[in-house]
Amino acid sequence: MNILMLSNEFPPSIGGIQTHVDELSLALSRIGHQVDVVTRLKDKKNAQYEEREGVNIHRIQLATNHFVYDWQISRKIRSLMNSKAVDIVHVHGMRPLAACKNLNLPVVFTNHTSSFLKRVDFGPPIQKKMLKLLRAASLVIAPSQILVDKTIKIGYRKAVHFVSNGVDVDKFSPGESSLRKNLGLLDTDFIILFSGRLHKVKGVDCLAEATKYMALPSLHLVVAGDGDEREHFKNIVIPNIGSTNLHMLGAIPNSEMPNIYRGSNVAVLPSMMEATSISGLEAMACGLPLVASRVGGLPYIVDEGISGLLFKPGSSQELGAALRALYEDRAKMEIMGEKSRQRAVELFSWEIVALKTIDIYQNLIETF
Repeated sequence: MNILMLSNEFPPSIGGIQTHVDELSLALSRIGHQVDVVTRLKDKKNAQYEEREGVNIHRIQLATNHFVYDWQISRKIRSLMNSKAVDIVHVHGMRPLAACKNLNLPVVFTNHTSSFLKRVDFGPPIQKKMLKLLRAASLVIAPSQILVDKTIKIGYRKAVHFVSNGVDVDKFSPGESSLRKNLGLLDTDFIILFSGRLHKVKGVDCLAEATKYMALPSLHLVVAGDGDEREHFKNIVIPNIGSTNLHMLGAIPNSEMPNIYRGSNVAVLPSMMEATSISGLEAMACGLPLVASRVGGLPYIVDEGISGLLFKPGSSQELGAALRALYEDRAKMEIMGEKSRQRAVELFSWEIVALKTIDIYQNLIETF
């Protein structure tokens, strides 16, 4: 099958959509399909074309003007249709959708972001605009049940499928780490890891406030990510646990994240909105229990009390209590980590996600 992926976001830039499109494309290639990715050229240092592990990556310098942007994407799609006999187009994120009208090809749209949820809640006028864009899609895939429900809520009447995000369980696996040595920490120190953007939607205020309940000997908070809440976050956390127990690593390339996960004890996901978090799945695959807010797709990936703990979104007290419970019972924490790894392998490998996606493609092509 010849598959064309469209996404504004793609590596080497960092983020959940970037990782999803990259890993899904690689997984589809590994199981025998031809994949081309069309994306924005954000940095002129990046190659406009490259082939990686069977995936053809086309980067285009795209205009900010919507009409020109749509024309540029549409022209590239049609060029590839003429040269490769494209079977299906898979769009990630709403921005490229308008360029997919009148293609006479099945178009799959995956809706990834919490911003979609926010826009749905703005009311009918915004919902009508969103629905107009979605009409270019032959069906929708969503990585959380709440995104499925919201897509239907705005009036989309074609098929909507839930398919979770995935994780490379070979790349992300338990193993040795240099994190503690690099930070000057002991094997007995307890490391809580937050990996993600430092934005309010990721629940960083809740995590910062939870440190009031976490001033424990040998407890360290490691943050792999950056964002506009960085200084605000530090100003809350440092008075609670001290500057030497907070480690702000900044944005970390995905290739370096296994080392960060492997050196940690627990991963925390305090999000206010979230799908099936890729960073959460990566932590699970590396053998970490998850402490996550009870929102979006997080209860789906966390087997509560078995592979991790859930708490009320926004409740810093519940989050603090959950983290303390694992700090105080290391044996339970270790068992949860083992179950977390097992769950990632059995349910969330990219191969499993790719096979589910191919089934959806094939059914759509047969009925298109």
